[in-house]
Amino acid sequence: IPGSAVDIGVAADGTVWCVNSAGGIYRYTGDQGSTNWVNISGGLTRITAGSRTNVWGVNSSDQIYRYTNHDANPWIGIPGAAVDIGAAADGTVWCVNSAGGIYRYTGDQPS
Repeated sequence: IPGSAVDIGVAADGTVWCVNSAGGIYRYTGDQGSTNWVNISGGLTRITAGSRTNVWGVNSSDQIYRYTNHDANPWIGIPGAAVDIGAAADGTVWCVNSAGGIYRYTGDQPS
C-alpha cells in the first residue's frame, strides 16, 4: 500500500489508522486494492485501533486522546500521560508512560 508511516493501528474489524513522521493522522478507506487514505485533523505520534469506534492516540507531549468521530472536534483529551498506547476489540485500553509504568484505562482515570 503506498504511503509512509511511523506508527499504525489495525483492529480486528479491519479498521486501519496510521500516523506519519510529521504527526499527520490518516484513516484507511480502501477496499480490495484501493489505496485511499483520509487525513484526520490533529497531530499524534502513536495510534491504536481496537475497532472502528475505539481509536486512541498519543501526541508528542505525551497527551492521550480518544477519537470521537465528530467533524468539529474529532479528538477528546483523556487524563494521564503516555508514550505508547494499545486498544483491544473489547474496548480495553492500555498505555505506557515515560517511566515505563503500565496503565489500564478504566474511565475517568488510568489505573
